[in-house]
Amino acid sequence: MTLRLMRYARPHLWSLTACVALAFGIVAADLVRPYLIKTAIDDHIGGYRKPMLSLPADRAEELRRFGEPVVAGGRAYVRVPSGGAQSDETVWPDGAVPCRIVEAEGRAWLVERLPSGTLPVRVERGEDGRVYAVLSDGRRLSASEADAALLDALKRRDAAGFVTVGAQFLAAVLIGAALSYVQNVELQRTGQRILQVIRQQLFDHLSRLPVAYYDRHPVGRIVVRVTQDTEALNQLYSQVIVHLVKDVLVLVGIVAVMLHMSVRLSLLSFAVLPLLLAMTLAYRSTVRQAQRRMRTVLARLNAFLAENLSGMKTIQLFVRERVQAEAFGRHSEDFYRAGMWNTIVNSVFQPAIGFLGNAAVAALVWYGGVQVLDGSATFGVVYAFTHYVRQFFQPLMSLAEKYNQIQTAMVGAERIFETLDTPVTVADPPKPKPLARPVRGEIEFDGVWFAYRDEEWVLKDIRFRVEPGETVAFVGASGAGKSSVLQLINRFYDVQRGRILLDGIDIRDLKTADLRRAIGVVQQDVFLFAGDLLFNVTLGDPSITEEQAIEAVRAVGLAPFIERLPQKYATPLGERGVNLSAGQRQLLAIARAIAFRPAVLVLDEATSNIDTETERLVQQAVARASRGRTTLIVAHRLSTIRNADRIIVMRGGRIVEIGDHAQLMAKNGYYAQLVRASETGYARGAAAGVVGGRTENEGLKA
Repeated sequence: MTLRLMRYARPHLWSLTACVALAFGIVAADLVRPYLIKTAIDDHIGGYRKPMLSLPADRAEELRRFGEPVVAGGRAYVRVPSGGAQSDETVWPDGAVPCRIVEAEGRAWLVERLPSGTLPVRVERGEDGRVYAVLSDGRRLSASEADAALLDALKRRDAAGFVTVGAQFLAAVLIGAALSYVQNVELQRTGQRILQVIRQQLFDHLSRLPVAYYDRHPVGRIVVRVTQDTEALNQLYSQVIVHLVKDVLVLVGIVAVMLHMSVRLSLLSFAVLPLLLAMTLAYRSTVRQAQRRMRTVLARLNAFLAENLSGMKTIQLFVRERVQAEAFGRHSEDFYRAGMWNTIVNSVFQPAIGFLGNAAVAALVWYGGVQVLDGSATFGVVYAFTHYVRQFFQPLMSLAEKYNQIQTAMVGAERIFETLDTPVTVADPPKPKPLARPVRGEIEFDGVWFAYRDEEWVLKDIRFRVEPGETVAFVGASGAGKSSVLQLINRFYDVQRGRILLDGIDIRDLKTADLRRAIGVVQQDVFLFAGDLLFNVTLGDPSITEEQAIEAVRAVGLAPFIERLPQKYATPLGERGVNLSAGQRQLLAIARAIAFRPAVLVLDEATSNIDTETERLVQQAVARASRGRTTLIVAHRLSTIRNADRIIVMRGGRIVEIGDHAQLMAKNGYYAQLVRASETGYARGAAAGVVGGRTENEGLKA
């Protein structure tokens, strides 16, 4: 999965590489700041007390290799850098005298040959009248009161050093801020670009998945995958990857700087790392389970919410608000518990990391303080170490958040790739056959068997042929398989046995787009988009002109209503066309089908939700639209189907009768029973064994 995620980043490799390069600069700017403070403390705060070498003033040039010498009282002085130069006399100029300025009895004294890391206990005057600095081991070194000019010169140099260090510190801050800004902008741009590609791939794939996929997956759950799961991946690309590299660079850089300054203090600081490793391994396994659980519960919550918002009218009609609110409360409580468990896991890990960091700082202050007292380390080094230790544990403390983001992204990636890997079972053939133009509209079912699940057959050995331009109606009781026949024509599903032919070509050998362009469908449940009226007729197809769309609207008799509206065809529709009546929505759907000028027109219960007057308009429109094109109709109203060229009667997934209305009535078979039941009405039908109009003798029901 990781390699698959990285493939999306490959087109942006240069951008990500640049961000990693910027991370080096940001890390360098972060690491140099504590070191500059250490330099200010050790070299400039009380810098005149540091070890020096002294030569006569006329030999000042010999000291220049150690730094800029200061001349005072006839002698030249230079501060010796810490390290080998302080103790290795072989690098000193001939006759150079080591010395240091110390403070005792309220005055400054220049002590010759004072060992590095030691300070005098007191200053006393000897019997010979000379001044001596007495060390802790009893040794006495010659001392003289420091010249005021020397002290002033050294202090001026330290003051100038503060300006330099301050400027360097400010430059490091500004450079780090500028690099961070550029990096963050570039990372966000790259992350959004990658996210755009993934979202587009998801939507493209979802649009090609068969209707059966949407039968099994709630819309709310699919929405979560396209929105929230992809957003989790955005965090991975725009934050985690490069910042993780940056954190590793910080850790490596801090280790290198700390080892350079003091190996002993470094080893002491790293003593807590084994405990940290054990905690991280335990956290890793726990947080992934918590993330997976939270994403699953969230998907259920969103699916429930989407379903109930869509069905709010039904909920209110049957006074189910309280029941559904309680059910939503249970889903919300599950999400709360999953979120709290995730929070608890993170809340334990981060403070634990902080505790280990503070323990390391405490040990460092204790041991470092002892080393400062005995002269083995400087105060600046210990101070810098406390900063570096805190910086060292900051990336580790943020590891919980980053690992949480990684796990969230991985769980989201699993669900996204699961969707992308769902096979397109209704796919175009490798070598599709061309559909001759114009399409004649000849349809043939040749021994078709179909089941939605396994071998629970909905259609059994269906055989019929529809001639070009013929109008055929399908009738039968609910569940007889009428609508399934129409859905198979569009390849919403593929048949398990047999074949369906359009103009003599198996529809599985045609490009799906060519097939569906040739067939216009009007369903019982009309779906309108949140655009204007004209868009809902053309669906943005540039091949349909505005004049053709208006002509289709006029053909169904909807033009008088639309042209009375202030904005006419530019009138915006609410969600699913809520500002239109059911009949108007149905008429608009029929106009849409006509506007696409299909060779085959399919009406699946298209007149079931409209009144008698609107039905008359629809029948007139359908009659005009049917001229010269094949028309297939499923309807339960006798007036809609009696004028069909042929009527196919279905029962239990099989065809039981075929003929026109007069032939079937004369036959006095199953169709005649359905017609009589329909004409008698549900009340009298119930007396004949029809319960609520929902048995197979319910009449001409869909």
